[in-house]
Amino acid sequence: MATSGSDRKLVVTHIVSGDIWAGAEAQAFQLISGLQANGVIKPTVVVFNPGVLFDKLMTLGINVTLADESDLSPLGQIKTICKHLRQSSTDILHTHGFKENVLGTAARYLTGVKRSVQTTHGSPEYQSTWLAPRKKLTQLLDSIMTGFCYDAVVAVSQHLKTVLEPRYPKKTVLIRNFIDTDDIPAAPPEQSEDLPKSDACYKINLVGRCVSVKRMDLFIDTIASLRTDHKLEVEGSICGDGPLLETMKQYAKTKGVAKFIRFRGFVEDLDSEWASMDLLMMPSDHEGLPMTLLEALLRNVPVVAHNAGGIPEVLDHGNSGVLVDNHSATGYASKVAQLIKQPEKARLLAANGQSHVKKEFSKRKNVQKYEALYQAISQKKQRLIQNT
Repeated sequence: MATSGSDRKLVVTHIVSGDIWAGAEAQAFQLISGLQANGVIKPTVVVFNPGVLFDKLMTLGINVTLADESDLSPLGQIKTICKHLRQSSTDILHTHGFKENVLGTAARYLTGVKRSVQTTHGSPEYQSTWLAPRKKLTQLLDSIMTGFCYDAVVAVSQHLKTVLEPRYPKKTVLIRNFIDTDDIPAAPPEQSEDLPKSDACYKINLVGRCVSVKRMDLFIDTIASLRTDHKLEVEGSICGDGPLLETMKQYAKTKGVAKFIRFRGFVEDLDSEWASMDLLMMPSDHEGLPMTLLEALLRNVPVVAHNAGGIPEVLDHGNSGVLVDNHSATGYASKVAQLIKQPEKARLLAANGQSHVKKEFSKRKNVQKYEALYQAISQKKQRLIQNT
């Protein structure tokens, strides 16, 4: 792609927190690695924390700078970002989060980078108030900067686009989250023929951070209800770390199901978990467009999830998984119990899910949408931006 009359590639610098390996980080890695592989756009990255994302980017040989928020003040981080932008000859800044948006925008104007785009990966996980002035101020600055300083705002689900478009008219673009459907092996359909197993516990997993929005309390309550109310032999497994981990362990004890639920903590390689689980449950209060669901469907894992946010889009509005409207342990236990007793339905939903993910959420197609967006922004083609 020509830029400013030259034949060099557009340089797009991404700013990502990287403090944990979660949905936003996984999606940013999918995008950056896809851009690197395609060779149409040259990606560079600034990461705020060492960890899984930083290591993965380094392994790919991508130009990545660490602006460590544990060592640097916000001003120090801005200076580090500025240095990276200048050295990389950045054409477009792409940010992935509230703090990233604020600090990235400041650095962009200090260095004269002309264009910027942000991806909104989900709704805020907390309602900010002036009782937490730093978080409130960050969100307020982010909202103002997004309205006046960004050329495009990417929503990762139709639900998010509906929320964001009235706030940021003529600049909100839908590009759904995606997964590498070519690289990640899906479980062959015959592996699901054993669902459910009459001589073993039915294994139900939750994969996500131990934070309030993921509703691990509902997951624990559901396991308890399945065992006591529905008399089903089930076991739970929670893969994820976070501030509520110890609280949830204690909660499982109070519900009398601690010995039936494994708390795995953070698991970087989930292959063994995908292979052993019979069902994935997602009782989150809200989600943008969860990467975990894409990974589960690609591997033929049946899903029961809350009918909220971007979840219905991933589950093809109930054709690729079970959607729950009764957001309570009773509601989830009822749906899970029905699926356990209907293995043919579980197999059909899982097969539909794999086909749906391959068709609608492939890495190749959606990385190309980002490339088209960058090109449109660089050439100020508003119509192309809206049609991306």
